[in-house]
Amino acid sequence: MRTGLLIATLFAASSFAAPPSLEAPPGWNDVTKDSKSPDTVIALKGPETSSFIVKRALGAPMDNPAGVRGYLNEILGGMRDASGRDYRSNGRVETRPFKNGVTAQMLHATLNGDERLIISLFFAGGTPYAAVLLSAAPEAMVPSLLGALQVGKVEGAVQTSGSVRSLDGQLELALGGGLRSRSLLDAEAAKGFVLVIQGAGSEIIFQKLAEADSTRPAEQAAIVRELAAASAGVGGKEAAPVAEAPTAAGPVGVFSWAPAASGEKMSAGYLPWGYWGYQLYGRGPSADELLIGTLAALKAGPSAVPGLLASTPRIPIKRELPTRKLLLGAAAAMLAVLAAALISWSLKKKNAIVTS
Repeated sequence: MRTGLLIATLFAASSFAAPPSLEAPPGWNDVTKDSKSPDTVIALKGPETSSFIVKRALGAPMDNPAGVRGYLNEILGGMRDASGRDYRSNGRVETRPFKNGVTAQMLHATLNGDERLIISLFFAGGTPYAAVLLSAAPEAMVPSLLGALQVGKVEGAVQTSGSVRSLDGQLELALGGGLRSRSLLDAEAAKGFVLVIQGAGSEIIFQKLAEADSTRPAEQAAIVRELAAASAGVGGKEAAPVAEAPTAAGPVGVFSWAPAASGEKMSAGYLPWGYWGYQLYGRGPSADELLIGTLAALKAGPSAVPGLLASTPRIPIKRELPTRKLLLGAAAAMLAVLAAALISWSLKKKNAIVTS
């Protein structure tokens, strides 16, 4: 059984994999080492008051336009407050692709009627980043700064449309509607992980278990709850009771989740698939809901055999009754016994009067 430490280490690796880099253009100096923020990955200072800063934007609402617009405007408000300058924007967000593989969502702002600021959100290596470009001519500098970032194009690349398949060809999922896929890192693929799905600021990763690594169906529900608790670093009873999560392909998964100290949720699940299965791990504010939605949309891939899927066992779940319900049930049963005894006594007394 995989431990919470392994999963925490794995998620940490995927969250901070391959940050973008940039060689300072002529007239600009790299001052990244002077930054006091651990999330800053690039900090450049240009002529006069020009600057270009790129920071990790973990938790940025990348899944919907309204969320992106709100996040960019929050950054703009922070810039306005920190500088004391009245930066203004019409609120329009532009989506612009660059030749380096970056697709940025950009908000332009003016100062005294002249454009001076461009704030952007983009993905690199599976991680969201925010970039702030301050310049006398920011639009002219965008290609040599944002468009010149060096980003990983294989590990951690994000796919937002079309369909995605697991490495073994067994699982297939249509993307969109808040679901996207991140390509596996080499370290993840080496550990048997075959698919990563993201959405709502959360991530679900599938690990294929060989037949020798699989446990009996009767044990899976308990293991899933223990994994959820271990991943969150809490006691087993703090994890949610195990529930079912059906798939569009037929097999029914089971899952649990637990609150982590960071305020995130850590989820764990198991998906039986033919005579083997997949262990699922999730992290993020909606790790439980993303797991349910991902499995609900999951279809059989081109390598799946319908006959094997049809024979997939169902994972039994022991239904836990709350203590209050148990007490109420016991009280109801006791009342029923007393009522029956009273009726029986009344009938006997009535018969005795009739016969006397």
